Amino acid sequence: MVTKSTKTSKLTKGADKGMEKVVKTYFELIRSLRAGDETSVPRLMELWDPDGTFDFGGAPPLVGTFKGAIAIQTLYSNRVKAGGMTVQLDTPSTKQRDVTLGVVDTEVTHLRTDGNRAVVGWRTTIGTKENQGFDVAGSHLFTFRDGKIKSLRVSVSPKPDQSRLQNLTVADLSVEDVGRLSLAAWPVV
Repeated sequence: MVTKSTKTSKLTKGADKGMEKVVKTYFELIRSLRAGDETSVPRLMELWDPDGTFDFGGAPPLVGTFKGAIAIQTLYSNRVKAGGMTVQLDTPSTKQRDVTLGVVDTEVTHLRTDGNRAVVGWRTTIGTKENQGFDVAGSHLFTFRDGKIKSLRVSVSPKPDQSRLQNLTVADLSVEDVGRLSLAAWPVV
């Protein structure tokens, strides 16, 4: 059985309380979004400047820039539908097989602020209901204007790590499988 982590560790280091609140709310709403809560989409949009930019700076094909409220809202709306999606893996031992995306859960590890920016480090677990998965580290760089998110740049490590959840294993996942699971998990982070 795949479980979810709900802990938040070492969140603040001299953080501006207004930005800290927005960042905490953002990650809480992302967790709700991943759980299929459609009401989190408009609540997320309340955090954004209408002319905001969401920039996903992962390794190809996990890259993209979304400009303006409509593009960002569409990104979040599509993420609601990603939970439980089927992903085809090509594992060395079983050749092709379908698995179901299970847990996608982020643990925030630190938050630092400077002026109108906040950087958040995190570790995300990506796993299937068939108990294959991994952790990946990354960061969010938020830029604020008038208390709203003006821009968000997400950076993700291309290297998967053994999962912090005991029931998930990265063994038997090919590089392509890690990429497929990452692509399924990252319509929004």
